[in-house]
Amino acid sequence: MQEKELWKNTISCLETELSKATISAFFAGTELVSFKGDHAKIRCPNHLSANYLKTRYADSIINTINTLSGNSCSVSFEVKKITPKKVQDLGPIFKIKEQSGLVTTYTFESFVVGLSNQLAVSVAQAVVEQPGNLHNPLFLYSGVGLGKTHLMHAIGNAIKQQKPNTRVMYSPAEQFTNEFIKSIQIRRPASSFRKRFRSVDVLLIDDIQFLAGREATQEEFFNTFNKLYLSGKQVILTSDRHPSEIQRLERRLVSRFSGGMITDIQEPDLDMRIEILRRKAAEKGATLQEEVLLALAEQISGSIRQLEGILNQILTITSAQNVTPTTELVSGILQNIPQSKKFVSPENIISTVCEHFSTEPEAIRSKKRSRDIVFPRQIIAYFLRDLSQLSLQNIGEILGGRDHTTILHGLEKIENDLTESSFLKNQLEALRVEILGKSS
Repeated sequence: MQEKELWKNTISCLETELSKATISAFFAGTELVSFKGDHAKIRCPNHLSANYLKTRYADSIINTINTLSGNSCSVSFEVKKITPKKVQDLGPIFKIKEQSGLVTTYTFESFVVGLSNQLAVSVAQAVVEQPGNLHNPLFLYSGVGLGKTHLMHAIGNAIKQQKPNTRVMYSPAEQFTNEFIKSIQIRRPASSFRKRFRSVDVLLIDDIQFLAGREATQEEFFNTFNKLYLSGKQVILTSDRHPSEIQRLERRLVSRFSGGMITDIQEPDLDMRIEILRRKAAEKGATLQEEVLLALAEQISGSIRQLEGILNQILTITSAQNVTPTTELVSGILQNIPQSKKFVSPENIISTVCEHFSTEPEAIRSKKRSRDIVFPRQIIAYFLRDLSQLSLQNIGEILGGRDHTTILHGLEKIENDLTESSFLKNQLEALRVEILGKSS
């Protein structure tokens, strides 16, 4: 396998465990320059990405390369040497090309639409038609690997296509934070950093939950947000959860985010997973039989990124062995891949916890607030969030129509108590085993 193809497949597999924001920020411009069988040399565009990959993701990179190549190797990182070119002064007529950070392949045309994301796509397309006027800010949230980053880039690309002179900037929240800190450390005038983020027409910030707990960065972003919003500029944000669920995020930011349009993206259904696999295979020049697509889609649910990663592994293996993908081959490969968690029904959680605490589901859903009812109710909310991956709103509806802030308060209390009580920790672990046992 050639170095270029091996590195491309390595990044595709890493996308199943890393966010697209991380891939975009730190893997962009990297290349596998040599692979001798027991050693891989990776070239990075700058010292930042080289240090980041070396300190955080070296083990993941090694494991992935070993899996794809069948070898056992070590890895080293080097920085690409750049020879400065003599720049001719062409005068004020010529301007430096804008760096938007957009991935041009992430478009609406390449985004698979289904029931799970239909609303989010409709809202996104409406923003393209009236940026800054409709749904501002737009806040997209979902679990990992469900397409929110793709949709965000699609908005930016569509706006640029309609109005090429529009100033669009995409930045992961982590990159925003790092650049802000760097501007302070090197004592660069703050106006330089602020001008870059506040002089755009459309600002796209990915994984905004990264700002949680970072007081100085939150202050800076709050002022940036206000400047753009009051100027009628469009702000688009993504997160892995609803803004009200991001702990240690300042209330004033939550309030600003909630003032626009908030929409989520759910996990894809079976038909949508099949279509995603079909399209991704076609992009790689491969055609899979319908029974193979069905076998993959039935056995892998949840993250679209996981679907893509496993498809890449299957295509890589079949290409190396020069064989056609079959359902038997798919089953054999999937046996060695950790499967996503099985769905745990709310009814199972409620009945198990109620039985443990000798109470009735009707009492849990009632307005009663006595200790013997409130505590198991909070435990149920904890498991509905942890095992069933339900939103605060859904949990509130299941537990008698309670407000999501009440549910959030209960969750925070349980999580705080867990850090102090080994008894509670053991109690919840025993309940978890019992719930999962009934769901298997």
